[in-house]
Amino acid sequence: MKPGVWQRLDVIARGLFPAFSVFVLLLINLLPVSVPLLSTASPALALMAVFYWAVNRPDLLTAVTAFFLGLLQDLLMGLPLGVSSLVLLLVQTGSASQGRFFHNKPFSVMWWGFALVAIPALLLQWLLSSALIGALLPIKATMISYVLTAVLFPIVAWVLARAQNTLLRYV
Repeated sequence: MKPGVWQRLDVIARGLFPAFSVFVLLLINLLPVSVPLLSTASPALALMAVFYWAVNRPDLLTAVTAFFLGLLQDLLMGLPLGVSSLVLLLVQTGSASQGRFFHNKPFSVMWWGFALVAIPALLLQWLLSSALIGALLPIKATMISYVLTAVLFPIVAWVLARAQNTLLRYV
């Protein structure tokens, strides 16, 4: 029996969910959150989501998608064009290739893996941004951003895992 239009739209929408979740996290990063001493740093929510989906469902969040989401992040956050694209592309391709390693392992292994991936990713973003701007940006904001990113990863991963179990069970 041929699937109906609504069934096909449902499958398409579920398949687009990982990219949509990264987009939503990009928008959340744009919210003005005023925390004393952390005004210049924010967690890299898109990086968390790209890593999560690259490990768990690389078929639904491809390298091309990560690249375009990175371009969108650069445009929305006012970063030099291409910096986030390169970082998210490298994280997606590197993490997707290591996805098997993380399967059937405790969550703490994935958390440590993410913490190790986030260090060079954020340093590369800082270095490229500094080079393209022509001045060294303060590294302190990048360090605080790394700590926030590593600490908040379990919460973001938990939300994405719940969504994956609910929405992507049959995709």
